[in-house]
Amino acid sequence: MIKYAACLLSLAAAAAATAVRAEDLAHCAAIEAPDARLACYDALAHRAVKPSASVAAKPSAVAAEKPSAAAAPASAAAISAQDPNNFGLSLAQQHMAFAGPTSIKARVEAINSGPNGQTYIVLDSGQTWSMGENDGWLSKGDAVTIKRAALGAFLLTAPSNHSYHVRRVH
Repeated sequence: MIKYAACLLSLAAAAAATAVRAEDLAHCAAIEAPDARLACYDALAHRAVKPSASVAAKPSAVAAEKPSAAAAPASAAAISAQDPNNFGLSLAQQHMAFAGPTSIKARVEAINSGPNGQTYIVLDSGQTWSMGENDGWLSKGDAVTIKRAALGAFLLTAPSNHSYHVRRVH
């Protein structure tokens, strides 16, 4: 039993020693060049990196450098990680807010049925959304609102106050 406890303590210490900070992840995410961004992530994961012609910096230097003022704005993860109230919480526990709008308003341009029974809705913005079956309450020309729902789902509300769970296709 003592060996088991010692093994667990050593695993916990190793995991704590290899923890990745949110600031480092945000820095890697802000790198535009795909090869340099991958090298930055590899350096954070302590993976052996094959040198690439397009990556001038060593992986350890990429992870160690701090973002400059000219770099992309700080991500929500980096801002949230700096908040003292979030100390010790994982990103899932921090309930990170989604970037971008919480809802959109559009007009239905077309409603099509697929061979699998899915209904496809084309909006005036060019977006295509799918839903289960059309119950007849939604028609071409309707002004609809699509908003974020729980667990990453989206809810389309029609003028008839009927709501449909939808998923973005294109």
